[in-house]
Amino acid sequence: MRIRAICAMIPRMDTMTIGPEHGDLTLHTGVEGRAAKAGHNLTIRLADWSGTATFDGDEPSSLSFRTALSSLEVVSGEGGVKALSDKDKRTIKDSALESLSAKRHPEVTFESSKVSPRSGGYDVDGELSIAGVSQPCTLDLNVQRSGGNATVEAAVPVVQTKFGVKPYSAMMGGLKVKDQVDVRLSLSVPDPT
Repeated sequence: MRIRAICAMIPRMDTMTIGPEHGDLTLHTGVEGRAAKAGHNLTIRLADWSGTATFDGDEPSSLSFRTALSSLEVVSGEGGVKALSDKDKRTIKDSALESLSAKRHPEVTFESSKVSPRSGGYDVDGELSIAGVSQPCTLDLNVQRSGGNATVEAAVPVVQTKFGVKPYSAMMGGLKVKDQVDVRLSLSVPDPT
């Protein structure tokens, strides 16, 4: 009887695992420089990713993500003087993997240190690790609940040079990928609350 009473006092901890079946993890780049009109603003999808959210009762208490860089695929390119061919997309992927040192550091990870509720969602502080370099990062998760489901949206600006990643450039620096890229997460999951 005493064990039951002690167990009842321990907060409930549940976990939820998420992945591509729940939504998309994408990367969005821009271009700059005197030849920027020749470049493309890219949408890149990361097809192999997973996350784990831990809940203390109805509130999330921690969040972690990982993605395999080898799953990177160029979905589309806006702008430019010509449409992206399949060969262009493969070349962009190869360049991105080289810039990100994907052979030595095949994954990008995020590990939370604090989850703070706010109106319409959560601020999640933690460490983002890219190319073997970890930096503090805050995810602004926007959550909408309806009919037993939760839609989760997040956009995180990432400055490549803070992680030792040199942004791609061509035409003697006349065409450059902007240093800041946007990582976006869009999910639909069963509402855990």
